[in-house]
Amino acid sequence: MSEELKDMLERTGWTFIEAFIGALTVAPLVGVDAEVVQLAALAGGGAALTVIKTYAKKQIGGNSQSVSK
Repeated sequence: MSEELKDMLERTGWTFIEAFIGALTVAPLVGVDAEVVQLAALAGGGAALTVIKTYAKKQIGGNSQSVSK
């Protein structure tokens, strides 16, 4: 397994955990009327997808980095 793939997997895992815990903590505080664990899983999944997208973009586009806002 390449170092870049290991890095991507680690980033994906931590990003998921951070978003999951964030949503799990904040949803009840703001009074979201939904299953908190489902919301947290959705937030974590979305966050993890951004890391995977960045990795795919690097693989397709080479090592060039663009500044997009």
